[in-house]
Amino acid sequence: MAFVWFIGALLAIVVFAIVVNRLTGTRAQYLETLQLETGETELWRDAEADFASVPRTGRAALMSYPRLRRHMILWTNLRIVVAQKPLGSSKHMITQQIYFAPDAGVQVAASAAFGGLYGRGFETVAAAARSFGQVNGKDCARIKPTEECGAKLNLDEALIFSDRLAELQQRLS
Repeated sequence: MAFVWFIGALLAIVVFAIVVNRLTGTRAQYLETLQLETGETELWRDAEADFASVPRTGRAALMSYPRLRRHMILWTNLRIVVAQKPLGSSKHMITQQIYFAPDAGVQVAASAAFGGLYGRGFETVAAAARSFGQVNGKDCARIKPTEECGAKLNLDEALIFSDRLAELQQRLS
C-alpha cells in the first residue's frame, strides 16, 4: 500500500510541475535549434566541457569539481551558452546564458530582455570579467558576474572546465 502512495505522490509532483510550466510559459530551449543573433559568430564549441557555479553564500567549506564532461559550451562574440543533455534526450537543453556587460546598458539588456529561469527555461548571467586559471589543479575559465547579477542570483563565480582551453584562449586573443 505504501508503494501505491509513493507512486501517487510522484505522479502528483509531475502533474503540478506541468501545470506550473503551462501557467508561467516556461519552456525548454535547445542548443540545436538556437538561432544566433545578427552579427553574432561562433568562436568556440566544446561538447565535453563542465560548467560549475560557485555560490556567494551557503557554499561548502571544501568544494571539488569533477570532470564528468557533461556540458556543451558554445562561446560566441556576444555570449556564452551552456547546455546539457537531459536524461533520455538526444538534444542539449540550454541551462545558462552568459553575457559580458562592459557597461550598465548591456547589463540591463541581458537581465531584462533575454528572460531567465521563469519564461525561458534557462538562467541569464551578466558577467563583468573573465580570466583563465586553475581550480583544484584543473584548468578553467573563470567568469565573474556583475555585482547586481551576482547578488540577485547568489553567484560568486562561474567556472568552465575544458581540455581545450588553450584553443579558446587563442581564439579570444
